[in-house]
Amino acid sequence: MSDSMPDNVYHSPPTQDWKRQVLPSRRRLGWALGWGLGWATLLNLSAQHPLLVRMESDAQQWLYAWRDPQTPSADVVIVGIDGRIQVRGEGTDTSQNIDFLLERANYAGLTLRLLEEAEAKVVVLNLPSSFVVPQNLGNENLDAPLRQVVQRYPDRLVLATRSSESFRRAEISIYNHFLPFSSLRLEYLVPPEHVQGVVQYRVDGAGILRKAQLRGLYLRRDSQEEQMFASVEALTFAKFNPEQASRWFREQGLEPVQFNPLGANHSIPIIPIEQVCPPVILQAGSGAASQIVNPSQACLSSEGIPPLDPEIAAQLRDKVVLVGFVGGYPETFPVQTADGSQIAAVELQAQILSSLLTGEVYRSVPSGLAAFVVVLMGGGTGLLLMLYRPHLRLTHQDWKQQRFLLWPVLGLLVYESWAVAQFLLWRWVWPLALPALASGLTGVSLLLTLIILQNQERLLAQQQELDRLRRAEQEAAIDQARKLLYRVATDIHDRELQDLKVVMDNLESLQWQQQQGKELNPATYDQLLEQLEGIGRGIRDQLNDVRTLATKLRISPSLREGLHRGIDTYLDELVQSGGLTLSVERQLQPLNEPNTSEWFDQREDILRFLREAIGNVIAHVQPPKGDASFVNVSLMQTDHHCCLRVVNDGVEHAPSPSGGYGSKAMNTIARYLPKGSWHRTHTPEGYTHVELHWEMPSL
Repeated sequence: MSDSMPDNVYHSPPTQDWKRQVLPSRRRLGWALGWGLGWATLLNLSAQHPLLVRMESDAQQWLYAWRDPQTPSADVVIVGIDGRIQVRGEGTDTSQNIDFLLERANYAGLTLRLLEEAEAKVVVLNLPSSFVVPQNLGNENLDAPLRQVVQRYPDRLVLATRSSESFRRAEISIYNHFLPFSSLRLEYLVPPEHVQGVVQYRVDGAGILRKAQLRGLYLRRDSQEEQMFASVEALTFAKFNPEQASRWFREQGLEPVQFNPLGANHSIPIIPIEQVCPPVILQAGSGAASQIVNPSQACLSSEGIPPLDPEIAAQLRDKVVLVGFVGGYPETFPVQTADGSQIAAVELQAQILSSLLTGEVYRSVPSGLAAFVVVLMGGGTGLLLMLYRPHLRLTHQDWKQQRFLLWPVLGLLVYESWAVAQFLLWRWVWPLALPALASGLTGVSLLLTLIILQNQERLLAQQQELDRLRRAEQEAAIDQARKLLYRVATDIHDRELQDLKVVMDNLESLQWQQQQGKELNPATYDQLLEQLEGIGRGIRDQLNDVRTLATKLRISPSLREGLHRGIDTYLDELVQSGGLTLSVERQLQPLNEPNTSEWFDQREDILRFLREAIGNVIAHVQPPKGDASFVNVSLMQTDHHCCLRVVNDGVEHAPSPSGGYGSKAMNTIARYLPKGSWHRTHTPEGYTHVELHWEMPSL
């Protein structure tokens, strides 16, 4: 049998690292896009939810406050009707009186006074709700005075018409009784769309008005036909300055605009109606303490009506004059604006008209583009987190490895800064809250998902490592079995089979002597039988060793934590069992051990080498067989070179003439270690050194 042992041990194929890297990356990329696009889609579908609208409203309100409110146009004035007038009598008592009687003739007289006496350029009348119905008193047509004013000044008069919703369709009433009509030609002398401007203010989910509709398709209640009408602000703008309005509408279009609220510190001047149409004050009697106010003749051209105050006329001249209800009047129709203020409808008309005249209007980006921005921020956040995220196997966490979190934040800041610049410099309104929500929700969701995936991958990697270690231990156990079987076969060949060969030679010699007729000594047969019995006993002992091989086909549990731990545990067991009574000194350095089946097998052999060395100390120099007082065990590593040293100071009382089986096993172990060798030396000081040297396999 050969003295060398085959070393062609099975090795598992190398792991394909690119699969473990590419496939999880694709998976994480799918999660990134899934979270980003999912949140973006959900936010776009829920964009009109009151909570989201409120968040966007707060962001825009902050921008309005930062940019400062617009400066009101000097060409817009309000004549306000609040329903009351303060008149102070000769005494100290003050009585409350109606400032303007809501009669159609009064509105006609007010309009003529504004257009002719005050020389206003355009007058906008916010008529009471009851004026949508014609009114006659006997044979007298009470609508005729105002109809005559409309026919006389169609290019300088606008009738504000409030719209309403019916079956999700916007409807308006037509002031046919105020519009001149030709009975001969059966047509309007002044078309409704030329003098009627629609009041339609659509608030958002938070109840705040931000956008002004410049035109729209409305259902006429008189004919039940749809017709295009301009808003009261757009129609007034076109009549006040046709050239500027034409150029503005040509450049900006007639899409809804977002106006800049004036704020609490800026407002359109409001002139009380009683200063334009002073009521007639009738004395109740000579020396009476009270006065009677009669507003029914306030603006009619009759005797006793005072002329318009020149100062008031100067404030109205060449201006747009909006007549409407203010203060606590029931028909003020208050609306909340983007800056948080709540104003009357006529004041809102003045603010929108002021924005058109000064050019301080804001335009929102198309809804499709706004939705795309949200999708882009959601998906971009996910992709940035994936592209700049450090490898999951990095264990040293510091701020440099967490810098990937700054990329989505930086991207969001760049977009928000750009959107703010668009708002402040070019008056474009881009979404602010929804992109930030999409980015934040995507980032948080993706990070939580990556943490879960990382834990799953770590557990999977640990399980794979355990499986690999288990396979390596099984391969190491197989290698041990091969070595043990090889040693048993070698022992049988070198001992029992050699003895059997001698016996066979003796039997052939006896047979030849018997054929020659020589007399044989009976003791010779007894001697041969004893030799055969010894051979059989030796073979049975070797077979018993093979039978107990199953208990040895495992990796020592104490070695799983390293060779130094296995040696330390073995020495503790010897000391606790009483087998080793000497003082034990230990210098055990942890080694850089690879997790391979070859090293597991070699580690078992090194521990077996230590057992043989310690066994020799116990059998030969430990009292009472020797005079040793201590044993020193050290394990060291320098680069790849390793050394196991056992030192004692004992001398055997009755030394054996030659080395036994233990030395042979130690020779075998050293021969199969990488660059392995061992030697025993005696120093002049009386110390015995047993050293095993080998080269540690690469990691």
